[in-house]
Amino acid sequence: MATNHRRSSYILDIHYLNPATSRQPRDHYTIRKRPPKYRVPIYNGYKAIRPRPSPEDFLLSLAHTFHRWSEYSGPVVEGYLEKPAPHMRKISLSGENMWIEPFELLGGSATNLRHVDLYNAPIQWKIGMFTQLTVLKLVNAFSGGLTTTHLLDTLQASPCIERLELDMVSATVDSPPSSQVITLPRLRYINFDYCDGDVTGAILRQIRAPSCTEFCLAISLDEDEDEDEEELRRILNEDLQAFNGLLRAIHNQNELSEITLHGNDFEWRSTTGDFKEHPTFSIFIACGTLIPCIRWVERILQTDPGLNIRIDVRIGISLPRELLERIAPMRCVTRLEIENLSSEVELSFLLKFIGKPLRASPSLPSLPCLRELFLPGMRWNAQNALDMVHSRFNSVSWKSIERTPLTINIPRGAFSQGGLPRTFLDLTTLIRIRETHGVECVQFVGSEECDGTLAIAWDEETSEPVWG
Repeated sequence: MATNHRRSSYILDIHYLNPATSRQPRDHYTIRKRPPKYRVPIYNGYKAIRPRPSPEDFLLSLAHTFHRWSEYSGPVVEGYLEKPAPHMRKISLSGENMWIEPFELLGGSATNLRHVDLYNAPIQWKIGMFTQLTVLKLVNAFSGGLTTTHLLDTLQASPCIERLELDMVSATVDSPPSSQVITLPRLRYINFDYCDGDVTGAILRQIRAPSCTEFCLAISLDEDEDEDEEELRRILNEDLQAFNGLLRAIHNQNELSEITLHGNDFEWRSTTGDFKEHPTFSIFIACGTLIPCIRWVERILQTDPGLNIRIDVRIGISLPRELLERIAPMRCVTRLEIENLSSEVELSFLLKFIGKPLRASPSLPSLPCLRELFLPGMRWNAQNALDMVHSRFNSVSWKSIERTPLTINIPRGAFSQGGLPRTFLDLTTLIRIRETHGVECVQFVGSEECDGTLAIAWDEETSEPVWG
C-alpha cells in the first residue's frame, strides 16, 4: 500500500462488487483512498480474495474507518450504515432482502450526501433528511414512511439537482396540490418509471425543469375502464401540463417524433436521427383508451410537422375505427408507417382511409399533410395502393386544391416470406401508381442486399418510369 500521508488524513471510497452481477468479476472489493486536499486519487484493489469474505465480514474489517468514508456502493448491511459518516458524499445501496426493516441512514444525518441511489433499500424518511443533492435515484421504494412531502422537501432543498429517477416508487400522497412550485434550473434528466400514478402527478405538478434534456415517463393504469379514463385525463391535462412546452420544443428541435399504436398501449417518443446529442423524450402509457392521448399530442404540436405514426397491431386485434377518425385531421402527421396489421382486410381498410376525404372538411383528404407512407412487406396488393392514390389525388372535388406530394416506401425483401419468394407485385400497377399526379416517388427502402426487386423512379425529363 503506497502512502505519503498519515493514515488519518485519508478519505475512503468503499465499493463492494457482487461477483454474481459485477461487470468486473476479478475486482470483488475495491477501496479508493484519496487525501482530502488532493484531487488525484490513489487506488488500492483487493483482487481474487480467497475465500471471498461476505459483505458483513468485509465491512467489519473496515469498521474502524467508517467515519472517513466518502463513497459507498454495495449491499445494505445491517449495523453499519446507521452510523454517522460526515465525509460521505455518494451512496449507492442495493437491498437483496426486501423484508429488511427500515433503518436510519447514516444516523439520520445525511445532509452531507450529494448522490443518493437506493435500490430496494428501506430507509426511514424524515423532513430535512437530504439537502443539496445532485442525483436522486429511488428504485422499489415502498416503505419507511415515504410521502410525497418528503420527496418535494428534498427537491426544494436541492436547487442544483441534475438527475431525478423514480422507479416503482410507492408513497403516501400528502402534499397539498397548491403547494409552492419548485424550479430546478439544473435538472436535465427526469425519469418516472411505473410509479404509483398519484405519486407521479404529485411531483410533476410541483416541479419545473427549464434545462431538461431527457424526459422519460412510463405509467400503467388501472384496469377499470371508467377510473382508467378519468386518471388518464388527469395525467395528460394536469400532471404533464407544465411539460407540454418542453415536449414540443424537443420535437421541433429533432424535427421528428413518433407515436406507436399497438393494442391499448400508447407510446410517444422523440427520434434524434443524425442528431445524437439532441434532447429526447419518451412517454409510455398502458391504458384502455388511446383517443385522449392522440388529442393531447395534437394539442401540443398543433400544425408543427414531423409526427410519424407507426402502426404495429398484434394479430387478432383490430385497429379501432374511431381512433382513425381522430387521427384523420391531424396536420402535424407527415409520415405513416404500417409495420404490422392483423389481416389483409385491416390493411385494405387502412389504405381506403388514407384515400378518403375528411368528414369535417370534404375538400381535404385524411392526413392532409402526409408526405411519406411506409407499407409493410405483406398483406397488401398493388391495386389497393392504386385505388388509394387515385382517391387521394384524382377526386373531382379536389382538383383546385394543391396536394401534399406523397412518397410511398416499400421494404426490400417485401417479395419473400421465410426466405422463399412470393407473388411479385404487379409492376404495371406500380408504374400507374407512380404516374399519378401527386405521387412523388415509389421506392424500396431498407437493406441494400440485392433480392431481385426493382425500384421505380420517375424521370422528369422524359416523363417515363425508370428502374434501378
